[in-house]
Amino acid sequence: MKSLTLSTKKVCFFVSSSIILLSSNGFISPLKAETLTMKSMPMIMAKIPVTQMTKKNNDTIIVKIKDAEFVFNGTLKRTSGNMFMGEDKQVRVMYDKSTSHVVIINKKTGTEFYNYIFSIADEGKL
Repeated sequence: MKSLTLSTKKVCFFVSSSIILLSSNGFISPLKAETLTMKSMPMIMAKIPVTQMTKKNNDTIIVKIKDAEFVFNGTLKRTSGNMFMGEDKQVRVMYDKSTSHVVIINKKTGTEFYNYIFSIADEGKL
């Protein structure tokens, strides 16, 4: 398998090859692998954006996220358990406090912009 990286999209493909299969009855059957091209993956930004999270109370986190032209300033509200979610006109931000996982998607297309780990734990108390 070869992998080709074009800008930030990753395209995978298999090179055609011939395989000879020996069946249980002694016959030789040639097989040919077909070229397979995966659909392009959602574009994920390579960098982790500058992220600031401040716990307002047990159910609310104030968030500022910035990377080049991307900016999100908003509030994440607890949806269930340790999951928090907030949005503006363009994006939805989801944060899993138990795994420290942040996912940012485009609301209209569902395209994933960012997917990274960020912890708001006070590491001085650990």
